[in-house]
Amino acid sequence: MTAMKGFTFERALKVLVFTALVLTVWKGLGRTPEFASRVTPQRFFTGLVNDAENSLIMKERHLDFNDASAKAVRVRLEELLSQGRTPDPAMINEESLRRAVNRRLAVRERDADYVLLAREKLDRVRAMERDAWRMDLGGSCPPGASETGSKDGTP
Repeated sequence: MTAMKGFTFERALKVLVFTALVLTVWKGLGRTPEFASRVTPQRFFTGLVNDAENSLIMKERHLDFNDASAKAVRVRLEELLSQGRTPDPAMINEESLRRAVNRRLAVRERDADYVLLAREKLDRVRAMERDAWRMDLGGSCPPGASETGSKDGTP
């Protein structure tokens, strides 16, 4: 019974708080690239590749959706014109139509760029995995990048 007297509620609480603190630090370290790329490299790279693949899929879907929407609008407009119906000139005039076409072209171009960027990101992540890249504890950059974030050293 005297052994139990030494283990008080306060001591148990301190042990639990210390254990929670250690687990929090461990889980937090597991999310840093310095730690994860060295301790759990397969999990680290699997997560990076999955994120890059998902990003590419979503960008492609967004591009496809916008293209399909534009096609549907074009088909509907052709149907209206074939029936001899035209939009109200008060609502749609040459200027607003020109702006709408230019906006659509800009959005299409932007979406295509996003798909290209997502593909490039996926290629970079796969190259990092292939090269078994590990982040230094000092926080060095991935291969092909400088401290400023560009390959040629410019900001």
